[in-house]
Amino acid sequence: MKNLNILLYAIVLISFAGCQDDFLDLTPQDKLNSEAVWNDPKLVELVINEMYQSLPDGFNRGWYMLGAATDDGENSYGWPSGQAFNRGDYGPSNYPMNGTWFNAFTMIRQANLFFANVTEESEIDADIRNRMTGEVHFLRGFYYFDLMRHYGGVPILEEALSLDDDFNIPRNSKEEVIAFVIKELDAAAGLLPESHDGSLLGKATRGAALALKGRTLLYAEKWAESAAASKQVIDAGTYTLFSDYHSLFHAANDNNEEVIFDKQFQDPDIGHWANLFNHPISFPAGGWGGTSPTQELVDAYEMTDGMSIEDSPLYDSNDPYTDRDPRFYASIFYDGSPWREQAVETRIGGLSGIEKNGDATKTGYYLKKFLDESFENYGWGQQEGSNNWIHIRYAEVLLNYAEAQNEASGPDASVYSAVNEVRARPGVNMPALPAGLSKDQMRARIRNERRIELAFEEHRFFDVRRWGIGEDVFNKPIHGIRIGPNGELTGADAQGKPYGVFEVENRVFAPKNNLAPIPQSEIDKLSDVLTQNPGY
Repeated sequence: MKNLNILLYAIVLISFAGCQDDFLDLTPQDKLNSEAVWNDPKLVELVINEMYQSLPDGFNRGWYMLGAATDDGENSYGWPSGQAFNRGDYGPSNYPMNGTWFNAFTMIRQANLFFANVTEESEIDADIRNRMTGEVHFLRGFYYFDLMRHYGGVPILEEALSLDDDFNIPRNSKEEVIAFVIKELDAAAGLLPESHDGSLLGKATRGAALALKGRTLLYAEKWAESAAASKQVIDAGTYTLFSDYHSLFHAANDNNEEVIFDKQFQDPDIGHWANLFNHPISFPAGGWGGTSPTQELVDAYEMTDGMSIEDSPLYDSNDPYTDRDPRFYASIFYDGSPWREQAVETRIGGLSGIEKNGDATKTGYYLKKFLDESFENYGWGQQEGSNNWIHIRYAEVLLNYAEAQNEASGPDASVYSAVNEVRARPGVNMPALPAGLSKDQMRARIRNERRIELAFEEHRFFDVRRWGIGEDVFNKPIHGIRIGPNGELTGADAQGKPYGVFEVENRVFAPKNNLAPIPQSEIDKLSDVLTQNPGY
């Protein structure tokens, strides 16, 4: 798929099909018409590619990582709309991700046009048509899953509405949307191959459909069904853990054996600015330091003996960054982190110090995950990022299975096996979980494992909401660390400002924030049938 550019002209033509039947009946006759588009596999492929490229990704959230809207991070920029999540002051007219609704329904309409026009009577070869049909079922399911995790219940549309249709369509329930997503993914799994290569690399596969099914059922708390779907992916043997956690996310390792589904990027055709936005400031390569991990996340990483910092004899508060889970070093820059043949200085007075002017870290930490040392320069307009955004990877499937199976049956041997496989990744090699955990204890360990393994991959934002613990973990202050110019972790500066852990800001999270508000513009247009989520 990376080798295909999006042909916007064809997309525009197709988007009008069904709204104005005569729009594509153009003269002279050498112009494209609707029938010609839908019977040409190359043009239909471009329609589907647009649906892939319109998928959300964590590199383009208004110049911030969504993890900065959780207790894992803070945005170093004061102005992005995502800061409203942390203040809790957003509503139907200014939801930071309002584009989710409009983008998803635009792409769902495109999927519906495909189903209306690419039928068994199509001139497209049956094998190609079946593969495309499977992809569109998957994509329509993905977009509805994304809507569900934001808004709960939304209208289910299976036909592309024309100007003459009744637009007063009420919301379906969350349960009905989940059932629809599962139906779409089952249809996709029955049509899609186990893998792709060449120009189809990166497109949906049977494994992607089953993995998303497992995740969707996890959100629905249908534990046994979720575990069964994830186990199908595990038992297929198609995927395995990549050998290096840090470089797993680099462009050189795109489409590796752990990746189940991702959004493809191609520098310079289709890139992103995540490297520039998140790289520590004041480095020769440049960088804007956009995402600051919190002390809460740092403290969640275990010691190399598999114990928490509260329980491990290895932990030394005067030397807090020694003997930590290797994923900590792969994901977070702390004061003294080696990078580009020098140390990252987050201490006061350091090159990337916490109190420097501009977009310096607000917590004493910078985000390392996703950054690639091979990039020579991060300056504006000089080099975009081309590493793909991974939507689903095998480690998540293992953790999805572990969570669902633990909730369904308790911490049996298969739960331990799934979590320990993630912990035993080469280069990570964390100790196995201790035997004899209760169901509640295993739940806590799995949740922390998700937080560490999937940090800044946009899971915690939604995990905390689906677990219903936002008022406990999001509705309180986040913290950072202020290290003195000589490495002091205790004491105070000449003005009496203390060194060590400090409060960065207080956060606000109310019960209503478990769901996003329906855009006010949609409520205004369809006020008779489209109800707003509670509290907005």
